[in-house]
Amino acid sequence: MLFRNILADFGSRSAYTGEPGGFITYFQYKIGPYQRDHHLYFPKEPFAVRYNNEVFNKLFEYSGEDIFKYLDFHFDAFPEKNAFILYLDRQLTERLKKSLSKERKIKLESAADWVAEKKRLFRAEAELTREDISRDLQLVIDSKAAGKVDEAQQRLDNLTDKLEHKFEDAISRLESASSLLPTGSIGLNNQNHQDKLVQLLYLLQNLHNPKNRTEALFSSFSNINLAAILRHHFRDFADKKSNTIEKKAKASIAKLKNTDPKVQKLIQALEEFFYA
Repeated sequence: MLFRNILADFGSRSAYTGEPGGFITYFQYKIGPYQRDHHLYFPKEPFAVRYNNEVFNKLFEYSGEDIFKYLDFHFDAFPEKNAFILYLDRQLTERLKKSLSKERKIKLESAADWVAEKKRLFRAEAELTREDISRDLQLVIDSKAAGKVDEAQQRLDNLTDKLEHKFEDAISRLESASSLLPTGSIGLNNQNHQDKLVQLLYLLQNLHNPKNRTEALFSSFSNINLAAILRHHFRDFADKKSNTIEKKAKASIAKLKNTDPKVQKLIQALEEFFYA
């Protein structure tokens, strides 16, 4: 403890790991020799601090309109636009507070101007969407008040389709963004054990105190949670959508035979482990 405190006093202690990965790829990167394009390049998988620093090292290579082209390239490639803007805004806010050369400060300020413009466009788009929905809703109300039931129903159906499309788009973007989150890389040596892995999680999900069956091991553990564990921590599920994983998990669980002596023995062992 004393040694850690001394390191902290001298600035030699960091909350960030030097392990590769552990960050969201807001800016696209490749492993390999440097190329003169908009990608970030690393000789090997970078860790979070190095990745974030390289985002701005690359930005400092550009000036004027090329800064905006660099940012647009990565902005267009990232599925969740608001998250990209939030990341860049926070990074710029912190870096602009540091001592910088005049040239670098001007480049960061140019990037901040780009962020401000994107925010303005987002607000304008949101306002147009709100006005559009309000106008359609008012037309439904007006048609119904005028006794035009069929017309009111048609307008309502059109509004419903429009809202469903927006929700589907939002869900799709969330799925895409979720796939970019830092994930585990647990892999099974034997793919034949994949069903058994899911079945084990299922048994834990449904484990109860043998002396009090109303007392479950987990206060909350849904099938969605089970799918999320598989997706975010196991390599074989990382590239699949949640509903696809839920279906695969359901199929694996259907193969589980509770009357099998091995399964009963496992359940008993888990009960004894947690409740004995």
